[in-house]
Amino acid sequence: MYNGPGLCAQGDAGIDHARPNVFSGNLAYGNAYALTQGCGTGLTKPASQAGVQVHVFRWNGSEWQLCRSSDWKFGPTGQTGGDLGSPYGPSIVFDYGGSASCGPGRYGAQAHVMVWDGSQWREGHVWSGAETVP
Repeated sequence: MYNGPGLCAQGDAGIDHARPNVFSGNLAYGNAYALTQGCGTGLTKPASQAGVQVHVFRWNGSEWQLCRSSDWKFGPTGQTGGDLGSPYGPSIVFDYGGSASCGPGRYGAQAHVMVWDGSQWREGHVWSGAETVP
């Protein structure tokens, strides 16, 4: 996403839909991370300096159309404490409503990630990939 002097801003995104008899839900998620230059170890940032928002899109046959969006979530970042002791940052798990939101079809999630480098916001988007939601 962004890898510049003193800071690497990264994120991830995912999407799921509810399926009978399987642990699942109509959920989209996004995570933001602040790392050292070169995308190495986690950087510690206060809660006001990293944020993430999730957008859910549906393929309408010719383009990806915005279906729903979460609010922004801001939080601290750091070196350890995330999954498996890895770097952590603000995260969102967003119930987008499945096909009740925009109809059945192909859905994908995009996380919009922002990290403050001390003088400006460094940002980017990351795509989840798509899946069919009946």
